[in-house]
Amino acid sequence: MIYNYDNVPTPCFVVEEELLIDNLKILKKVIDDTGCKILLAQKCFSMFSAYPLISKYISGTTASGLYEAKLGREYFDGEKDYIIVFNFSKDSYQKYNIPVTHAGVYKEVF
Repeated sequence: MIYNYDNVPTPCFVVEEELLIDNLKILKKVIDDTGCKILLAQKCFSMFSAYPLISKYISGTTASGLYEAKLGREYFDGEKDYIIVFNFSKDSYQKYNIPVTHAGVYKEVF
């Protein structure tokens, strides 16, 4: 349903759920047809109120820091989280039960 944007208070972000679902279905089809993984880059789209919906369709999320990692872990299945860490200690992540194999740049599947 297209919303009457004349009545939307500004500033604000407006996301039409039906259009988002249409796009997510396309991404899910790509995943199913190819076996690839599609990840949500939280730096690019950090509207975490949409994460429960998004997590039903895509492979997981990426994080470049501790708080993004915690947010992704909260809303996405633990097996579907990926993290790239820059300049954070292992202890910072282990404190929040986020597994880290080493400090520096890496990718790990929870």
